[in-house]
Amino acid sequence: MSWIIGILLVAVGAIIGFFVARYWLSNHSDEAELTEQVTQTKQQLADYRQEVADHLATAQALVGQLEETQAKLKSYLHHSADLLQREQLQPSLPFFAEDTVRQLRMANQNKQEKRRSDDRPAADMPRDYSDSHSGLFSGKAATSKSTAKESTD
Repeated sequence: MSWIIGILLVAVGAIIGFFVARYWLSNHSDEAELTEQVTQTKQQLADYRQEVADHLATAQALVGQLEETQAKLKSYLHHSADLLQREQLQPSLPFFAEDTVRQLRMANQNKQEKRRSDDRPAADMPRDYSDSHSGLFSGKAATSKSTAKESTD
């Protein structure tokens, strides 16, 4: 009987060993999984920090460009104000040169003379009008039907 007890003890030990090993390996696999998750989380955090740093650098560059554009705009407005003040103090230059203004005045005078000549009443009547009344509007009634018939042929 002692050898039966020995076999039973070995079987019970194997069963207990099996469950302990299974529990032990599952705990180690959970640790490995948790370690993997921690590593991934740290990597995601590092990536997020890098994205935030890039975003802040881009925002700072855009603010710099905005300040530069604002400075250019202020300079342009100051220059324009100076030009306006100088023009108020100095007599303004003509838009056209003197010879161009002279030509424009001559062209304007020629137009006015042409209008004056067009406005004069005509002294002579056109030659296509006759002095005596004739035709349909002469005021005379047709005297005979034969005359009307001959005129239609």
